[in-house]
Amino acid sequence: MKKISIIIILLLVLFVTGCEKETKKEVVINGKSVNTSKMEHKYCTREGTVEGGEVSLSYDIYYTNDVLNIIKSIEKVTLDDSSMLDTYEEAYKKVHSYYEGLDYYDTSVVRNNNTVTSTININYDEIDIDKLISIEGEEDNIFTNKVPSVSKWLALGKKFGIKCELVEE
Repeated sequence: MKKISIIIILLLVLFVTGCEKETKKEVVINGKSVNTSKMEHKYCTREGTVEGGEVSLSYDIYYTNDVLNIIKSIEKVTLDDSSMLDTYEEAYKKVHSYYEGLDYYDTSVVRNNNTVTSTININYDEIDIDKLISIEGEEDNIFTNKVPSVSKWLALGKKFGIKCELVEE
């Protein structure tokens, strides 16, 4: 009877602990852990459509005042049409290829049975801004005097329908 009680208590602890909202104070980019506890955090989403499937587009931005420190982007396309998934997978891989070798700009494309997920994590505090600007161009970017601006990112995002909410951690 005592063993059963202990097992039930352990299961309850695991269940309650597992259901709590996870609040991460650290983000790992380029193999380095970045403490985000002193940064503001917004969770952003935008709508996307694909015929015969679903799209999930989300972005976590971490910033200090108007300086953008970190972006975590996850874009997921779900389709039953494997040839369309091939198209999305190749498009994501092509975009990611422009940033190969750029430290603190981590990318991945993961393909499963009916999904393709593109993940991009950028640490603007560590990245070589000159290299990044040479890839992305001088015009219509998020930089003011080579400093990434949250207000510029949000304004650009608004053009594409991005909506953000402050995350209270």
